[in-house]
Amino acid sequence: MQIRELELDDLPVRVEWMNNPKVYSSMHFEVPILLDNTIRWFEKNKKNENRRDVVFLDENKIVAFGGLTSITRDTQMAELYIFVDPNLQHHGIGTAATTLLCQWGFSILGLRKIYLYTNEDNHSAIKAYGKCGFVLEGRHRLEYIDHTGEYKDRLYFGILKTDLER
Repeated sequence: MQIRELELDDLPVRVEWMNNPKVYSSMHFEVPILLDNTIRWFEKNKKNENRRDVVFLDENKIVAFGGLTSITRDTQMAELYIFVDPNLQHHGIGTAATTLLCQWGFSILGLRKIYLYTNEDNHSAIKAYGKCGFVLEGRHRLEYIDHTGEYKDRLYFGILKTDLER
């Protein structure tokens, strides 16, 4: 698997996946996602030093999107997000992409900690994050309304550079 920065030509695929319930049901954004808005988002953020959005490729085919956001230089921390091709979920791609993104963040961006939030019922992601070395650090109780209008707990996971080096 390879990682590279997000490009304008990737956006139609990104929008298609983000509008799929297999993706948006576990993510924190409102649908529908529109291509025009996504292009404006991309243009606005491509020089934003506080985030890096990436694409994961397998044999030159996009298999996942992800990124590191809320990058803080003083604490050397960032928040991770990732979503996998809806047709390829549950095949280990998320685990591999998450590991690769953490390695990239630690080695290329010089981060010391990467953290993420996920819904308490996102069992596949929780399992994948555990395989990658993330540690459950906390729970935000009933603070998140999902796409169905239901309140959910959000789990907070973190991984330190030293955790990944082990």
